[in-house]
Amino acid sequence: MGVSLFLINTTHAEVIQIPIASQSEDLQAVNRPQRGSSKANVLAQYGEAVSSTDNVGEPPISRWEYQDFYVIFESDIVIHSVLKHRPKHLP
Repeated sequence: MGVSLFLINTTHAEVIQIPIASQSEDLQAVNRPQRGSSKANVLAQYGEAVSSTDNVGEPPISRWEYQDFYVIFESDIVIHSVLKHRPKHLP
């Protein structure tokens, strides 16, 4: 009779949930880059990013961080801009 040994590899991840309607309600009017804009246009309109990531993957995806939002690029084109979550402080 053979003996079977099963190893269980468990992966843990932190899950952060942000309710859709409560994402930076005070910032909803913030002007941010629209889908289809180029990196050059974003740079001209919003200036230098606070920080940025290098291209990753294929197609290359990168992210620029601004004070109130992130801009996600595929190659040289904006594919999404996301407001930063600002937790509400309880009194």
